[in-house]
Amino acid sequence: MKIDILTLFPEMFVPLRESVIGRAVKSGKVEIKVTDIRDYTENKHRKCDDYPFGGGAGMVMTPQPIYSAVQAVDPERKARRIFMSPKGRKFEQSMVKELLSYENLVILCGHYEGVDQRVLDLCFDEEISLGDFVLTGGEIPAMAITDCICRYIDGVISNESLKEESISGGELEYPQYTRPQNFMGLTVPEVLVSGNHKEVDKWRAEQSRALTEKRRPDLAEIKRNNHEMKLENEPFEKIKKGEKKIEIRLFDEKRQKLKVGDGISFVNNQTGESVKTKIVNLYVFENFRSLYKNFDKTALGYSESEDASAEDMTKYYSKREQKKYKAIAIEIEVAE
Repeated sequence: MKIDILTLFPEMFVPLRESVIGRAVKSGKVEIKVTDIRDYTENKHRKCDDYPFGGGAGMVMTPQPIYSAVQAVDPERKARRIFMSPKGRKFEQSMVKELLSYENLVILCGHYEGVDQRVLDLCFDEEISLGDFVLTGGEIPAMAITDCICRYIDGVISNESLKEESISGGELEYPQYTRPQNFMGLTVPEVLVSGNHKEVDKWRAEQSRALTEKRRPDLAEIKRNNHEMKLENEPFEKIKKGEKKIEIRLFDEKRQKLKVGDGISFVNNQTGESVKTKIVNLYVFENFRSLYKNFDKTALGYSESEDASAEDMTKYYSKREQKKYKAIAIEIEVAE
């Protein structure tokens, strides 16, 4: 993947040469090129801004240097062109997979009071915002998004590390501890040194939920009102494209009751990308045999020639699990 960053202040991007992203660049997993917009101005004083028509405070970036810089780095218009702007779509984790689907990104960093609208209309595909706050320019947002995207390029960070990251699963990450076990009178929770991995996982899940409720009640509310299901890449892509309308899963009795109208966020296990869907029909059976007996197998994703039997679920769930949980069929539609 190649990322071209257009800026008036290229010296600000030194951090991208360091740490994980720096190693990814050196190993050839990603190419990050920072272009100085001033190199493309036709003004002999390298000026790239002027007073706004209509009056007002501050200066506006002029269109010619930006236009020329864009044409230089992406002459055939093959890249996804992005302008970092507080007016843009708010950047979220779910957008990472979308941006990774492009081989080349061009990111424009605005500065001063803004950018001449004409060059945005001519050259750029979308505007993206880092959040509802104002910064001096687009350089810091461009670095943040570049860092986030690069981490998900194959081989940059292990898949196991990416799966357990904060926010990716809709909750904040649990507290982390390392040696020494006792520091300034504060000790590591006993469960983490117990060697009981099941209890460790349980403790971490509880801590994530508690922290999310306390510090990000907005995320906790979303989690309560929407269900989540993690999928591997292939079934996830089917749902994303709207090709798969029915999913069958087992839902633990401890989970919130499902009902028509509820939302389900399907999360890609590999990338953290999510697709929001809505339940339009719900079918609950005591066991899988009843499910297959009473529900049209073609609606469950089987063809007429296939044999949809209760035994199919033994591929995914043990007999003990099948007895413990109810069988649920859900008909979904991808939310707009």
